[in-house]
Formats: sequence, structure tokens, C-alpha cells
Amino acid sequence: MGQRGMQFKNAKERGEWAEVRFLSRAMEQRFRVAKLWGDSAPYDLMVEQDGIAHRVQVKSTMRNPKGKAYPCHMPAGKRLERVLEEIDFVAAYVIPLDLWYIIPAGVVAMRKGSIWLAPWKRQSKYERYLEAWHLLRRWRGGAYGRKEGGRDGVQGGGRLRQTAGPSTSQDRSLRE
Repeated sequence: MGQRGMQFKNAKERGEWAEVRFLSRAMEQRFRVAKLWGDSAPYDLMVEQDGIAHRVQVKSTMRNPKGKAYPCHMPAGKRLERVLEEIDFVAAYVIPLDLWYIIPAGVVAMRKGSIWLAPWKRQSKYERYLEAWHLLRRWRGGAYGRKEGGRDGVQGGGRLRQTAGPSTSQDRSLRE
């Protein structure tokens, strides 16, 4: 079959294939995955586990210019700002290496343009997000991945279940 990802006619087909690869990997990680109807939303998929849901934008890359990092292109300017307001994570797939980066939106917001992924380089900017599926399981309350977030830009996620009335001490501890 040749090199992984080379069989596609264009970037759109390759992107759709990357979404299916993400769906499969996420299900292996015991997440429920929902695919949106159409492509007008800024995110591709939603993942959920134990009532916690996240909106995920899937990106892929397969070019490695002269042995440097793999570029994963993101929209620029105002369009990037709008997208990052409506997603929780970017899942970046390095096709030739079959590796995933699970990057909080807040971390992506701090970068301009492309994300450069170098899985072989120790202490690279995105090393902590390599195969970081555990980030999709976190709940700390608040909005996910905004610039004012913690060490890795993660603050919380979307809760599917709503509680009526005043919050309990258990609910408050989840938000802290």
C-alpha cells in the first residue's frame, strides 16, 4: 500500500481519514465519540467519558522538511481565534509515525501559525502532549485551555450532566 496516508487524492480526503483514525484510537481509550453532521462546526468530533465531553479539532501532518519537525497547519489571525473559542483540544496526527498529540486549545492559542511537532526531540514544546489521552479525562471546572490556564493550559471541560439547585461540596471540589 505504500507510505501511510499517501493514497489520498487531496488534503480533504486525508483529513477525513485522520478523523476516522482518531475515532478508532479514542474508542480504544474507552471514550465515546460523536461525529457531527456536516462540516460547518469548528470542531470535528466530540469525545465523552463519564459525563465529561470535549470538542476536538483533528489535524494531520505527513511532511517532514529536511528532517526537521512536522508542521501541522492551523488557521491564522481572527479565524484561529474564533476556532479556539469553540474547541477544547487539537488532536494532531503525525501520519508516518502513527503518533497523536492531544493539545489543549489554550496551548495552541499561544502559538502563531503552524504547530511544529518533533516526537524524537526531548523537551520539545509539545513533548508533554504526545499521546496525552489522559488530558481528555480531566475535570477541573471552568473553561478548557484558555491562556489564563494552568501549567499546560488546561482548566476544565464541558459537563454533560446538569444539577438543579445549589451546588454541593462535592460539586465545588470538582471545580477546584
